[in-house]
Amino acid sequence: MIATCRAPRDGGAFAGTLADRRDAPAAGARGGARGIDLEDWEDWVPAPRPSLVIRSHHNLTGVGRELPALRDRLLAMGADVAKLAVTAPDLADAAPVLELLAGTDQGREPTVAFAMGRAAAATRVLSCALGAPYAYASASDDGAGVGQLPIDLMRGVYGAHRLGTGTALFGLLGNPANHSLGPWLHNRVFRALGRDAVYVPFETARPDQVLSMLPRRRLRAFSVTAPYKELMAQACHALDAAAAATGVVNTVLFDAHGQVRGCNTDVVGVQAALASAGLRCAPKVGTSAVVLGAGGAARAAVVVLAEMGFAVTILARTLEPIRAFAKAQRAQVGALRGDVVRGLAPHVVVNATPIGQVGSPTAERPVPDWQPTARMFVFDMVYRPAITPLLVAAEAAGAVPISGLEMFLAQAQEQVRLFTGETVAHERLRGFLAGVL
Repeated sequence: MIATCRAPRDGGAFAGTLADRRDAPAAGARGGARGIDLEDWEDWVPAPRPSLVIRSHHNLTGVGRELPALRDRLLAMGADVAKLAVTAPDLADAAPVLELLAGTDQGREPTVAFAMGRAAAATRVLSCALGAPYAYASASDDGAGVGQLPIDLMRGVYGAHRLGTGTALFGLLGNPANHSLGPWLHNRVFRALGRDAVYVPFETARPDQVLSMLPRRRLRAFSVTAPYKELMAQACHALDAAAAATGVVNTVLFDAHGQVRGCNTDVVGVQAALASAGLRCAPKVGTSAVVLGAGGAARAAVVVLAEMGFAVTILARTLEPIRAFAKAQRAQVGALRGDVVRGLAPHVVVNATPIGQVGSPTAERPVPDWQPTARMFVFDMVYRPAITPLLVAAEAAGAVPISGLEMFLAQAQEQVRLFTGETVAHERLRGFLAGVL
């Protein structure tokens, strides 16, 4: 146990006197706490001196400059461990924190450093992989610090207490990314396979800067989600067949020679999801299929449906970015409206928009003024929740609902193979997600 008492200026809530504030850690030390945590402006240490004294610097408005100098000052004050907690509006802003840890000799300069803020929550895990002697976590989901992760997530999912400077790094690049089930699945796979590796969400509006701040020799691969699938495809030296066909990647791998290879496992995911409902080809060539959305996942659906013999129409709010791809796939494009969907009389409708995912209005559907019809196949790529408002409407209408969870598991199975070289059974992967769906 570490005893501390934070004033509002340092992100705490204690508003009493200085004497009362000092009494709290002193009482904790007398009561058997392992150590105490004091602010960088505090010139007092209780007597007798506890065996562990942490000196903390909190910046609630930004990262600041010269973090190594700040750390050195904390240690010069007699601290056994220096702690720096700064604020990063975007994960990219936390680069100085990772640089500090990467350049620290923890044997001579014991340092804990991380960035506060929801967007920078990944630094709390990465700090452990960069050698920090310990990390902070909350007892529940109501974190005591902004972006602080609960203990069951830090230990149970990320295995933060097992991470070290030899841990291989994997992650998910996107905006948003923190909602993904990827960490639950991949970290449990790594543990089951006995791998010293961790998978962390890299949520950012500045992907190039985030990738450049991560230790390249330890970053083995990462998943990609919206809106960076096309951008990352352009950054790869080579693409697999699915990535070349779609023009987007959802997996990026680094080889031993520094070459960057892009893969698209979404195509496999779409094929598996449709096959799970018994749909492997169009009932006759030219049967109508509609894809809602124009992002990277939509492209995977278009490629698969076209290969199955469907006449595909892409419906989106913004059409210009998708026109060249649609032409290459011999697909049509149109406005995302209910009357357009009805006019096409599709046999298959695929929702490749984020509408309906966790955080959306409870009853929201991608096309509110359109209803599924009997015997139609309705595939919603959203997988959190597994049963979306669109799928509820499909089942009520007598259509065949297909959950995005089937796609997620199938594409993840292929991604696991690319990450580890091993194939993990589909149902075992589903089991890793028990309790979080």
